[in-house]
Amino acid sequence: MNVERLDRILIAVRDLGVASKRFSDLLGLKFDEVRVDEGQKVRYTRSATGLELIQSTSPDGAVAKFIEKRGEGLYAVILKVSNMRSAIEEMQKKGLQLVANPRTGGLEEAYFHPRDSHGVMIVLCEYESKHGATIAESQN
Repeated sequence: MNVERLDRILIAVRDLGVASKRFSDLLGLKFDEVRVDEGQKVRYTRSATGLELIQSTSPDGAVAKFIEKRGEGLYAVILKVSNMRSAIEEMQKKGLQLVANPRTGGLEEAYFHPRDSHGVMIVLCEYESKHGATIAESQN
């Protein structure tokens, strides 16, 4: 499997506003606007450093269940890969259970059950990388 880089680290939180302010104060990070993913039942915000804070929008959502069982904290590690099909096959051959494989626009992700990786959900992602000017232009 060709892991290109660590893409993001997700931290499950109870209150996105409180958590983003705390991490901003502690680390000097700036977070993007809050986004909502109705399908995943979450609200989230990201920093340019790859720290993503995620809050459940529903008591029956996966993030809410995670926090209820384990408390706030590390929810997932997301790794960017260059060939999703091959990477999924390799992870499954190594005994990891694929639990979801959504595609949203140009982003494809593959979620693997945390019980197979010491309690940390591993998520693979694949998307076409863009250079800085293209990213900046798309934010207008």
